[in-house]
Order: sequence, then structure tokens, then C-alpha cells
Amino acid sequence: MKSFTSMISGAVLFCAFSAQALAQDVLRVGEGPFITGGGFLIANEKGYFKKLGLQIETKMFIDGQQAVPALIAGDLELTFMTANASLFNSVARGAPIVVILDRGNNKPGRGYSVINVSKQMADGGVKSLADLAKLKGKKIGVSGTGSINQYMFSLALQKAGLDPRKDVQWIFNVPQPDLMKVLGQNQVDATDLAYQFGFFAEKNGWGPMIATGDKIEPDSTIAVIATRQSLLKDKRDQLVRFAMAYLQGAKEFNAAAADPDQHPDIVDILAKTTALQKPETIKAIAPNWSYVNEDGIPNIPSVMRMQDYWADYYDYVEKKVSAERLFDTSIAKEAMNRLQSEKPFDK
Repeated sequence: MKSFTSMISGAVLFCAFSAQALAQDVLRVGEGPFITGGGFLIANEKGYFKKLGLQIETKMFIDGQQAVPALIAGDLELTFMTANASLFNSVARGAPIVVILDRGNNKPGRGYSVINVSKQMADGGVKSLADLAKLKGKKIGVSGTGSINQYMFSLALQKAGLDPRKDVQWIFNVPQPDLMKVLGQNQVDATDLAYQFGFFAEKNGWGPMIATGDKIEPDSTIAVIATRQSLLKDKRDQLVRFAMAYLQGAKEFNAAAADPDQHPDIVDILAKTTALQKPETIKAIAPNWSYVNEDGIPNIPSVMRMQDYWADYYDYVEKKVSAERLFDTSIAKEAMNRLQSEKPFDK
């Protein structure tokens, strides 16, 4: 018979091992209160991560760009982010960031980014993309320099025959919730917003929506999910399991966006976990929740076009990075293979 001392020692070792194993399964994730994160939010609320042995610790950010330093510093394992100019510059300077999953795009009929104009500009005849030439010399508010909002609005201005580098005055670094209000106060003449904020702006009489992002650049990327390069090896299995749960959530998210009345459970989850709060608001903005690629693969050509635009047209990007450096699609592919073979959410 084993001695009492050896039994205690074995128990201590077992507990230490169990604690270490549990710690390895913790993933700290940066997210935001946006409906484009629905795939993640659904998976988390429905317990899909837990079912695959993952403990998720969520840290909320109002902008994905704010989460980048936390990812680089090791305070997060994963985060949402947009394909803004600072992302490309950070990677070019050596930041160990790699994009592994799609988090939303402007699929035709599912456009999530939206252009709003002030009531004054709308009364003056700015009713559609074709009317944007009337914004020459006007103030355009966006959340940040080199943001996807500036990207979409710039493309729209070019379609109207304007040069966005000199024909308009850009107002930068105003959070989207505040942009709605300054639009209503005529401090800016137009803005590009997430659809949920564009909807609120129109509903409150601050300025109507005149075009969605899918009309400007169909299938353009809204956001992606990124990790650190070292984790592709050090926590590969955890990342794959994360992707499996996330893609199941994304599938349900897309289905609910197409027909929210048939998915009241999803509507309730999104009302609970986003800034929208009310189920009726969630349903009112459908199907403009964005669309998440159900195979998880980011729209690489779209992101690379954004880099080219910031580098060649605006000079915001100092040095371009290759798609091979910026993306790793192996996590998404392995997750899909395991979903099809293991079917963990069919049980």
C-alpha cells in the first residue's frame, strides 16, 4: 500500500497538472459591442466554446484598433480588428499579428457599413451615391485616419468624381456613437458608420442613410479575427477549437440575419450582448448584420486591395506586407475539417 505521504504528493501533482491543463484552455478574446461579432457572441452564449473545452475571457473594446496593443503585449490571444492602415504599418514594423478568420463582410444584400448625410445635405439633394459630388468642400466624419470607414467613403466619393484627398475635409477620431450626434448637429455633413449606428441616426432624425457598403464595394471586408504568430504553434489546438465553435455560431448568425423571425433565440442573444439591446431593433436592421464567410476564410483580395489603396493612393502605409505574411488560413481549414468529421454540435 502506498504511504499517506506519497498519496498526498500524487494528489498535489495531479492538481497542479489539472490546473495547468485548465490554464492552457483559457483564451482571452478582444471583442466589441457590434453585431458583426455575432458569430462569436452566439457561440459564447450557447456554450459552444465550453463544449469544446475552452474557457473564454472576453475583453470589450469600442474599436478593434484599440485591442492591437493588448494582443501584441500578450494580454489577449485573439481579437477582432479592421483592415485599417495602422494594421499594415504595425505588421510591416514587426508586430507578430496574423489574421486567421473572417469576421464580416459587405456581401450583396448584407451591407453593414453605411453612409449617412446630414438632414441639411439630404434636403439639398444628396439622396444617393450619384449625388455625392455635392459634398465637395464639405466635412466628412470618420472614426479614424486610414479606417475602413474612410476607405468606403473615399471609394464612394471617387465614384461621384471627387478626389477624397483634397475635395473634402476629413474630421477624424470621433467615436461612431458620437458621429451620429455631430451629424445631427451639422458639425459634419456626412459620415460612414456601422449600420446599427446609421439606423439610429436616421431614426432620431439626425441624418438619413443613403447607401450601404455592398453598393460601394461588394464583398469588401469589414473585420477579421487575428492572433499572434507564436500561438499558431503554441496553442494551435485551442485556436482550432475556437474556430470550430465560432464557425458554428457564424452559421447560425447568417441564417438568423436572413430570417430573424425564424430564429428568436439568436435575436435575443444579440439584443443581450450588443449595444442594440432591443430584439425589435435587431430585427429592424436585418439583414444588414453583415455576412460571415462560413468556411472562416477571410476575403484576402479585399484586404490586400485596402493595403494597396492606403499605400498607393493616400500614402498612409509606409511599406506593404505580403498576403503570406498577413494571413494563415490553416486554422480555418482544420476547423472545417474537424466540424465535418466530428460533428460536435449535431449531438
